[in-house]
Amino acid sequence: MSGSPGFAAILSLLLPGLGQMYRGRWVRGALMIVLPIFTVLLAGAFVAIADPLTSFVLRNAAAVTFLVASAFFMYHLFVVADAFAGKLRDVGSFRGRNFIDYLVLGVVCIALVAFYAAAYRGSAPWAGLASKVFAPLANPPLVGTTAGGQEPSPPEWTGTERLNVLLLGIDSRDDASTTKNTDTMIVLSLDPVNKTAAMLSIPRDVYIDRPGVFTDKINAAYAYGGYDLARKVVEDLLGIRLNAYALVDFDAFTKIVDSVGGVVIDVKRPVRDESYPTPDYGIERLDITAGPQLMDGQTALRFARSRHDTNDYSRAQRQQLVLSALRSRMSEGDFIRGLPGLVDRVGSAVQTNFDPANILPLAQFGSGIDGDAIRSEVLYPCGGAYPHCELQSSGGANGFYLIPDRAKIRDLAAALFYDPQVKSEGASVEVRSAGARNGLAQTIADRLAERAFTVSTVSDGATGRSAVLVRNSSKRYTANALAQQLGGLPVDALSGSETTAADIVVRVGSDFRGLATDLAR
Repeated sequence: MSGSPGFAAILSLLLPGLGQMYRGRWVRGALMIVLPIFTVLLAGAFVAIADPLTSFVLRNAAAVTFLVASAFFMYHLFVVADAFAGKLRDVGSFRGRNFIDYLVLGVVCIALVAFYAAAYRGSAPWAGLASKVFAPLANPPLVGTTAGGQEPSPPEWTGTERLNVLLLGIDSRDDASTTKNTDTMIVLSLDPVNKTAAMLSIPRDVYIDRPGVFTDKINAAYAYGGYDLARKVVEDLLGIRLNAYALVDFDAFTKIVDSVGGVVIDVKRPVRDESYPTPDYGIERLDITAGPQLMDGQTALRFARSRHDTNDYSRAQRQQLVLSALRSRMSEGDFIRGLPGLVDRVGSAVQTNFDPANILPLAQFGSGIDGDAIRSEVLYPCGGAYPHCELQSSGGANGFYLIPDRAKIRDLAAALFYDPQVKSEGASVEVRSAGARNGLAQTIADRLAERAFTVSTVSDGATGRSAVLVRNSSKRYTANALAQQLGGLPVDALSGSETTAADIVVRVGSDFRGLATDLAR
């Protein structure tokens, strides 16, 4: 055995097993390096795969973090002691060393205690974040709400397809007289392939008439059936799948805004509200002047919530403006590092069922999207000076309602939440009239272009049945997506007798029934 015991202890402090290699124990040193790596990978795989184990870890995140830190500390301490002792096995192996070696060993042990104590202090807030934010995953319902028993899980997000998240804002006043109606309902959709995003606000007075599922204003869905019912209602209304949700109450929102130092908002027009609701169920006057300004959490909340001076539609636009400003603010600073502390202050007021493994990649992706690549829309009523309309106003003795036009809403949703792979594939599409009525081919071309299909030309051809014809077989994904959008048209290979410069030809005949969204009426 050769080498300084003290120096061996220092090397194993830096990397467990390195000290053993320094003293000629190569196999033992290599095993000590590989063992913790293998253990972490194996344990992580079990936690990720086994749902009951995942729930257990999330429920007891703080205790699990302490146990893991303690286990690594004890292992590291053993490795250091083993490197110091060398090949000897008894207590005598620690005797007869130089004073300097003992001094070095003591310093190394103190350093180990300090390092793992600091590591635990740094990881404990993240453990608290996991147990609080992912409470719905940690405590799944025992009985599902569907006839078949367990409620089906939302579709998993792989990081390559579109991610749709339902953002719900509720009143933070914990009082028996306060309903859990959602004050805010926004679908946030991210396209990770083309680095874009979209937001669609759903007014609270939209009336849902689905007997056996839900019949009331959409803002009451969460109060009646929690996220599961809210998800069903929104999915049915928009014709999309939701991957996850995020529930934030007003108190959490103000703390989030304050944690990033406020948000900078360019107020386009003054907001004056003589009866803004206060937490004690009173009212106060709200007066926000026009122009760029830095808003703290309370001011941003009032700016987003006020609805007495204008209407729910300008209110929805203001809410999206605040969210965009918050995203920009987060991207400017080191928000990720401060996230555990924020959630620790916010408590259980923020909840989501999003996969914990995807939270950090999602946060980094969301903060990196260019502001110009974010499209914001609102469902508007017909009869006003709005860019489009999907709702019909209805009022009477029973209150005010907005009756949705499902086809129009699904058209807007199809344009906002297009298929990322279709846009990325960029297949050129020719829309060819084959006996259809005048103007129909152009109308279809315009509507497909809104859905991110690359329409290169509109033409006339011989009379024939409606179909999607593929010239470039490498663009088959887009062809199948076109068939689905066009109400289930057949997909065939383009005949050699037909010529086109496009990758795909959409043939529109007299038998064409309409786009899938039209058939949803």
